[in-house]
Amino acid sequence: MKFNKPLLLVAMTSMAGFAQAQTAEVFGVLDVAYLVTSATGSPRVNSISTDSNTSSRLGFRGTEDLGGGMKASFWLESAISPDNGTGAVTNTNNQSTGQSSSPTGTQGLTFGRRSTASLIDSKLGELRVGRDYVPSFNNLTVSMHPFGTNGVGNAGQLFYPVAANGTTARTSVRASNSIAYVMSDMNGFNVHFMYALGENASDVYNPDDGKHTGIRIGYRNGPWNMAYANGVTKYTTAAKLANDYTQSNFAINYQMGPAKLMFLTNENKIGATNTKTNMYGTQYGVATGQIRFAYTTLKATGVANDATQFAVGYVHDLSKRTALFTNYSTVRNLGTGKQFVVGSGNGVTTAGGSSNGYEFGLRTSF
Repeated sequence: MKFNKPLLLVAMTSMAGFAQAQTAEVFGVLDVAYLVTSATGSPRVNSISTDSNTSSRLGFRGTEDLGGGMKASFWLESAISPDNGTGAVTNTNNQSTGQSSSPTGTQGLTFGRRSTASLIDSKLGELRVGRDYVPSFNNLTVSMHPFGTNGVGNAGQLFYPVAANGTTARTSVRASNSIAYVMSDMNGFNVHFMYALGENASDVYNPDDGKHTGIRIGYRNGPWNMAYANGVTKYTTAAKLANDYTQSNFAINYQMGPAKLMFLTNENKIGATNTKTNMYGTQYGVATGQIRFAYTTLKATGVANDATQFAVGYVHDLSKRTALFTNYSTVRNLGTGKQFVVGSGNGVTTAGGSSNGYEFGLRTSF
């Protein structure tokens, strides 16, 4: 069989160009640790846990070059628990009560961490649709908090909202059914705006239930990194009482030699209740990894109680993808409070009691 060499060369060049224009990859993180927690009035709990340094996940993502500075992108990311092989729950409509609002899916890959499709313009930014982080959550991550939301020292223990007045907020981390605009760099500034739907019929008493609107504006230049964020989710209880959830926070850090000095303040409001939290911390780079420290105070109004948290940890890098780590944290409830604990294995049963936890583990990624 004879081939037309110029035609064959053109075909091969076209195929190579197509392959370069479209990319896809499988990625993931496995994080496992030995965890010990104890609380005043409760027995000690020993366990094998996950998400102690970085959240375990399995994902698929890719981009296609559309030309002219435009790209199409997809991202599917599922939370997994390597200690027992299960998947994680998700929430389909951002709502607080009702059958469809309850967290669903514990065995399969729900892609509840992220499920988005995007159009990206190199100059104008990214239009992103699906389930994703709300803008205000980004100030709780490891770039703004020494531990992020992982492990016994994680920000979530005092920074997440407390259920109040019949409302359990579902949008402190992610929102489903969202449309977002993301601009990562405009002369040092970055912007993230999100609008998410609760997907209710227009003739019900709470058509806006589960609707979320959020924005984050940040600035990063040289050693400085700072951002302000605000998010509001509409919630209406079964008694038809409005209990909107509002989260607002501001984070700032400064890189001074090996030390990143960090401050984060946050307020959660549900109706007339609120919790205000301040964190002072650092991530200190050493030759073999990173030392982490955080001290947090919480003031509560109309719900729960005041509390403090102390946390210290160390990450030992074995390679760019693999690390050993250890953390210790203690949470102290003030007054007659019992609300706040380290981990979820046991609770404080004595008024004004404390909770402690330590862990050591392995994190690897691919």
